[in-house]
Amino acid sequence: MVKFSEVPPGALLVCEIFHLFEHTGIYIGDGQIVELQGTGLVRSVSVARFMQNRSGEELLVACDEWGRPVASSAAAERAISQIFTYQDYDLIRNNCHRFCCNCYSGRHWPVTSFFDLRQVLEQQLGHRLRFEKVALEPRTNL
Repeated sequence: MVKFSEVPPGALLVCEIFHLFEHTGIYIGDGQIVELQGTGLVRSVSVARFMQNRSGEELLVACDEWGRPVASSAAAERAISQIFTYQDYDLIRNNCHRFCCNCYSGRHWPVTSFFDLRQVLEQQLGHRLRFEKVALEPRTNL
């Protein structure tokens, strides 16, 4: 388990959507996550808002094989630069996973699923990813 205070900016965060799908975003610090919303709006939200109306009570962070969060300052910068922009959202062809993959890689990959995102990131990083539960502190639930 990773303490929320130990999650660095540029980390990939994940929560479940009704135990069927995953929703991903890029942590940018100060309790804020950049996500691509289903409306196509790229926005910065709190952890509570990121998880709102989703079944998952758990927030997960992408980690290396030793359980240390993987982060990219370039991914955080790319995510921040897109806040308040709109994308042509499509559940399959242009979703949160593709947004996060593009933030990490700086390229447009044909990512359609969380599985695809994970494969691309593992290939780029040169190692497998584990997803560890984040221990949310009371202030992050507000």
